Amino acid sequence: MSGTETSADRPRVAPGVAIRLVRTEEYEEAGRVTAEAYRASYGLLSAGYDASLRDVAGRVGLGEVWVAVDDADGAILGSVWVARPNRRLSDLALPGETDFRQLAVAPEARGRGVGEALTRHVVELARRRGSHRVVMNSGPQMTGAHALYAKLGFRRLHEREGATEVEPGRFIELLAFGYDLGPEPAVAPAVPAWTLERTTWDDPRAVSLRAEMDEEVGPRYADRWPDDDAEAAERSRRSFSIDPDTIVAVVLVVAPSGEAVGHGALRDLEHDGTRDLEVKRVFVRESARGTGASRALLAELERIGAERGAPRVILQTGDRQHDAVALYEKLGYRPIPIYSPYREHDFSRTFEKTL
Repeated sequence: MSGTETSADRPRVAPGVAIRLVRTEEYEEAGRVTAEAYRASYGLLSAGYDASLRDVAGRVGLGEVWVAVDDADGAILGSVWVARPNRRLSDLALPGETDFRQLAVAPEARGRGVGEALTRHVVELARRRGSHRVVMNSGPQMTGAHALYAKLGFRRLHEREGATEVEPGRFIELLAFGYDLGPEPAVAPAVPAWTLERTTWDDPRAVSLRAEMDEEVGPRYADRWPDDDAEAAERSRRSFSIDPDTIVAVVLVVAPSGEAVGHGALRDLEHDGTRDLEVKRVFVRESARGTGASRALLAELERIGAERGAPRVILQTGDRQHDAVALYEKLGYRPIPIYSPYREHDFSRTFEKTL
């Protein structure tokens, strides 16, 4: 199938359905929908398995949970768990492949094309990230899902099938499916040999990457911005605006091709009666995520901060940027109270790291 367009190559969303990342306040409902979907297909679930299906927070810590929602009332109709770029959720996936798990559609939403829309979305994510194949396991009872995968052009990966322990002492003969996006590399893809480059705020490459960041992150918070209070909207705009004169460093991640694939900056921020260097606008394109580029970018910003004599760096992100929060916590950033100018925005997550 590689090199030939098939039905899953043409992204399509079911009428009246939107697909987006799960929101923090939706974890419980998304977990309920997943458990109900599995119960409808498998029958009685053990208490442990039911709890694992409801544990959306745990899944978000390891990957991305995407939900299909009803355009009319925002109800969650289904969800799917997808590996982050250049990562994997299970041993099923090999280097260069994107795996997904726990594709679930609410029983009352079946027949609306939700499962197909979610599967197409995973294929499109994998394509953008440079994967050559999408893979997943499926239980033998999920015959409806198997028919969908066949319709979209997936094939069985018999060599990857076998008994899998889905919970302690419980084994299932899981089937394996794959969808080819391109030719399989002769060798495992190498980690990109990117470099770090100091530049200016108005560098066109930096401007372009910040625009990409806005396009990706902005929709996650669209419902959080006041649209009926002009004064509140103006305060929000001021809170997140950046005066270029306060920027003390801009760093780009540059791929071997010369293309800039990542961006980060430091600004001198006066707030709450003190001054700090604040990490701003950290963004890495999907194709470079999971390669260590984000870690190296943050390490360089921290090095610059220490070189300037700062005792710490601080940063603000949001509660719907789960991957960013996980990264900062892994790198030793410690949560701190929301600081000015973000205090009005209670969805803010703010951190510090001692240098």
